[in-house]
Amino acid sequence: MTATLEQLEADLDRLITLAQRGEEIVITSHGRAIAKLSGVAQPARPRNRQGWLAKLSALRARLATGKAGLTVEQILDEDRGE
Repeated sequence: MTATLEQLEADLDRLITLAQRGEEIVITSHGRAIAKLSGVAQPARPRNRQGWLAKLSALRARLATGKAGLTVEQILDEDRGE
């Protein structure tokens, strides 16, 4: 959508509402684009941490091989010769 400076001043609330809904508004002056009004991405919803941890635990139990090996840190230490 395109709006002139005069339209922006007269109808700012409506244009901001449109931007919040995802519309991009190009602001013009004397027929030239001078600015752009757009919404800000909303932060992601907090995830269900307990549910995620329960799923992870179930996945680990289902895929467990019973084998235990070196940790990543131990392997890196061996590679570095420590």
